[in-house]
Amino acid sequence: MEHLEFIITAFFLTIGGFGLGFVLGWMANNVFSVWAENASYAKSITHPEMLDEDGHVLRDELIYLTFDDEDDMMDYEDD
Repeated sequence: MEHLEFIITAFFLTIGGFGLGFVLGWMANNVFSVWAENASYAKSITHPEMLDEDGHVLRDELIYLTFDDEDDMMDYEDD
């Protein structure tokens, strides 16, 4: 009789675990979908002052910095 109780308990725990995993996965998928939608929208946003009249990015009139090598950057200790 103890063996049957163990099998029934294990069965319901297994089914409950799969059900809980399904529900949590479903909810996580919805959260990730909303996040991915917002992330792709944020990538497409640019500041209007960075565009010319035709909507192309002005690279020649902008001041921007690029750091290719971290060794070239100056730290406060280097002063």
